[in-house]
Amino acid sequence: ECAVLYRTNAQARILEERFVKEGLPYDVVGGVNFYSRKEIKDLLAYLKTIDNGRDDLSVKRIINVPKRGIGQTTISKVQDYADGRGISFFEACEEADQIVSIGKSASKLKAFVSMILVFRSKAKLYSLEDLMQEILEVTEYVQELEAADEEEAEARIENIDEFVSKIVYYEETHDEPNLSEFLEEVALVADIDKVDDDGNKVLLMTLHSAKGLE
Repeated sequence: ECAVLYRTNAQARILEERFVKEGLPYDVVGGVNFYSRKEIKDLLAYLKTIDNGRDDLSVKRIINVPKRGIGQTTISKVQDYADGRGISFFEACEEADQIVSIGKSASKLKAFVSMILVFRSKAKLYSLEDLMQEILEVTEYVQELEAADEEEAEARIENIDEFVSKIVYYEETHDEPNLSEFLEEVALVADIDKVDDDGNKVLLMTLHSAKGLE
C-alpha cells in the first residue's frame, strides 16, 4: 500500500540504497531493481558458487565473466557430462580432465575451479567484505568495466560500491554473520519477480509513470 514518487528515475537511487540496507522489498516501476542489475547478479553468482556451487545457473553465469575463453560449446559439453554422471555442473568442471570432448578448454575450466576453491577456503577466514574485495581484485571485474568505457560503466561501479556497503551493513548488524545467511537475506529482498501484484513491497516510480494509475 506504499509508494514513493519522484520526478526523475535518477532520484530513485538514494531510496533504493536505503531499502537495500534495511532489507525492505521494493519494485521500481519503469526501472530496474537493484538486485536485477547485471553487475549485482554477477557478484551474487560468485558468492553463491563460493558458498556451495550447487546452483548451476550461477556457476554458468560467471564461468566466463570476466572473459576466460570458455565458450557456450564447452559449457554444453560439461553439462552433458554432468547429466550423464548425475552431478552438479561445478562438480563436472572439477572433473574437466575426464571430459575428452572439450580438449584444451579443460585447462581453462581447471583454472576457474581452482580460483573458486581458493575463494572458498578464504571465505572461512575472511570477513564477507574482505571476501568480496578479494573477488573484485582477483577477477578484475571493475577494471573490465572501466576498459569497456561504456556510458553505464560509472553507474555500474557505483552499484558495486553500494553492494559492498550492503555487505558491510549486514556484518555490522548481525552477531554471527555468514555467507549462507547473507545470501538468504538478499534472496528475500531480490525475489520480487515472484511476488504477486498485490505483494507486500514498496513501489518506486516517477510522477510521470503514476499518471493513469490514480
